[in-house]
Amino acid sequence: MNLPMDEARRAQLRTLEDRLGYHFADPGRLDQALTHTSYANEGSEERPAHNEPLEFLGDSILGFMMADLLHRQDPDGPEGVKSRTRALLVATPSLARRASELGLPDLLRLGRGEEKTGGRQKASLWANVYEAVIAALYLDGGFDAAFRFVAAEFAPDLQRARDLPVVDAKSALQEALQARGQPLPEYVVLAEEGPSHKRRFRVQCTLRGQPLSEGEGASKKEAQQAAARLALDRLREAEGGNP
Repeated sequence: MNLPMDEARRAQLRTLEDRLGYHFADPGRLDQALTHTSYANEGSEERPAHNEPLEFLGDSILGFMMADLLHRQDPDGPEGVKSRTRALLVATPSLARRASELGLPDLLRLGRGEEKTGGRQKASLWANVYEAVIAALYLDGGFDAAFRFVAAEFAPDLQRARDLPVVDAKSALQEALQARGQPLPEYVVLAEEGPSHKRRFRVQCTLRGQPLSEGEGASKKEAQQAAARLALDRLREAEGGNP
């Protein structure tokens, strides 16, 4: 249930609405999107609605809208290319960056325990709250309100994705290491987190047992690709930008 807001909180939300380009008929929906389960569960009396249901809805809405935008951009393009592009754009680092740019982490309501353990610095929570805000937009203003926001947010990256060649990062890293006489990299799953409907994997890329990089994703394969991309970037930086 959405509890009454004081004027200070309402002022914060009005500022966020300006950044979102949308003003809510029911500001409580936006407040819910910014309320973590730890905050909702720490009180003993009336508990505010938390954002976990909105995260679930927002994850599905965002995935569909990105598929729609990618199809509009390249109707006849290969499915694999568009699937990889969508996975990259809706991955935790991408969503966390967008949440930070909107100032969502500072507005997130956390329980005292979560706050003390550094919850406000977790990229996964930033990504979750971003998805919850998309769901709040959808519930308050319908498909058009949410789609306008998503299309505007992702337009620059969609344009860049169109102009970039598609690279299988794991294969590219393997080829780069073999060209240097190095052995093949190995990938180790460090963590598997999140609810069953939205698992997150963290994978470490190692070479001769030494860590090169880490990556996150909604699947082991996606996390391995993210780790390989970062390892490849670091390899190139170490050698002055050479492939």
